[in-house]
Amino acid sequence: MRAGPLLMTRLGLLLVLGSLILSAPTAWGEPMEVWNTTYGGPGHEVGGMISEAGDGGYILTGMTESYGAGNCDIWLLMIDSNGSRVWDKPFGGPGIDVGAEVQRTSDGGYIIAGYTTSSGAGGKDAVLVKTNPNGDAEWMRTFGGRGDDVASSVREANDGGYIFAGSTDSHGIGKGDLWLVKTDQSGVEEWNRTFGGPGDDEGLAMLEAEDGGYLIAGRTDSYGSGGYDGWLIKTDHEGAIEWERTFGGSKQDGFTSIETARDGGYVICGFSNSFGAGDYDVWLIKVGSEGNLEWSTTFGGSAGDFGNSVRGSDDGGYIVSGWTSQSGSRTSPDEALLIKVSSNGTEEWRKSIGGDGVYSGISALQTRDGGYLLSGFSNQHSAGGFDFWVMKLI
Repeated sequence: MRAGPLLMTRLGLLLVLGSLILSAPTAWGEPMEVWNTTYGGPGHEVGGMISEAGDGGYILTGMTESYGAGNCDIWLLMIDSNGSRVWDKPFGGPGIDVGAEVQRTSDGGYIIAGYTTSSGAGGKDAVLVKTNPNGDAEWMRTFGGRGDDVASSVREANDGGYIFAGSTDSHGIGKGDLWLVKTDQSGVEEWNRTFGGPGDDEGLAMLEAEDGGYLIAGRTDSYGSGGYDGWLIKTDHEGAIEWERTFGGSKQDGFTSIETARDGGYVICGFSNSFGAGDYDVWLIKVGSEGNLEWSTTFGGSAGDFGNSVRGSDDGGYIVSGWTSQSGSRTSPDEALLIKVSSNGTEEWRKSIGGDGVYSGISALQTRDGGYLLSGFSNQHSAGGFDFWVMKLI
């Protein structure tokens, strides 16, 4: 359905340390490793999108070949603040089931967005899984038609229902359209909206705005300057478009994550082949509340560098995670990246994590003690193939 750099971001989970090191921070303020752990079995575990759990621990999702019922299943993994596994649960059927994002819900449970070929109307169908606080499934719903349909990002709505953004080949007017779907508390669809043109368009990240509407970030081949462009859409609470903006140049650009800024604007990260120093660079932009560009910056060298997530830090700046390709491949990860930037986008420090194999940074967040967690997947110190991977730094 799609090719290019997105194959190794959160939507490309399918395609592709046990050691403990205690160190003090350097004079430059760059954090040092505290612990470094992988999680998995004899097969591949790919993904590792991380969010906070309610008890000081953390929750991750992606896919597993080691556990569950099918070729690969959605995997939900709970760890404590020291990185120890608390519990893990697979969800799926005989086909392919992948979790792209997980969020804690107001009742203490979790909502997972992803896709499945085990059930639904045909091809890939978007899937939502709602669990209780112990990770046991309460319900599982599929959405889609005969084409490929994917849920990339999910949030609990103000009314207790759920909203997800993704992409659809089954609906809309183009090759693939950005897709926004609203459900009730039980996962029953209330409405869905498609956005796009004759090209390939997709939503990769979303959040709820203060006015009850929604911000969706992704990429578009239908509009913009050329190739894929980063795409930002603002809707009202019923999914009607209020405004949209494209950002990019003549080559391939896209957004993978969005975060609300303290001033009411938004910070968006992704990748750019149009700007920067290398083949692809990590791309970070700041827009105002109406989507007008305030600043844009890139991070990277001569290799391919990709941003997967951005989250706010306690000092008003941002934590960006991603990966870099050092071996010459344009779209395959070698080292994970963790970049700290100020509120105006100035780089404060950058940390690369690598070895003899593969490390891919999928997401990061700041911990309550002022440290950082970087999560993703790696084939180093794994139980077999790729494993989920989390590193604590302080």
